[in-house]
Amino acid sequence: MLQIFPVQDLRRISARLHGEFNALSRRCVERCVSDTWHCVEHLGITVTPHLVERVAREHLEAMVNSVPPSQTVRKASRRPGTSLFTSHHTVSGPR
Repeated sequence: MLQIFPVQDLRRISARLHGEFNALSRRCVERCVSDTWHCVEHLGITVTPHLVERVAREHLEAMVNSVPPSQTVRKASRRPGTSLFTSHHTVSGPR
């Protein structure tokens, strides 16, 4: 059965979650909350603001944790002819 959700509930949930996940844009958080509400409704589960907030929080946390590490981390430079593990010059084996 299609449920009409109160807009004020979505705004409150979005505001709380944006406070927790301020690294994400407000629009991203609002979209996540709205999508979560619609998904729960589509699955035929009784939609409550508490359930939507919990599921959206898990999704937002996964989004934040899935961001790749910063590109500013520099890889250790190796000199040509050195070993990856010891940084010593490699000795060529018998030919």
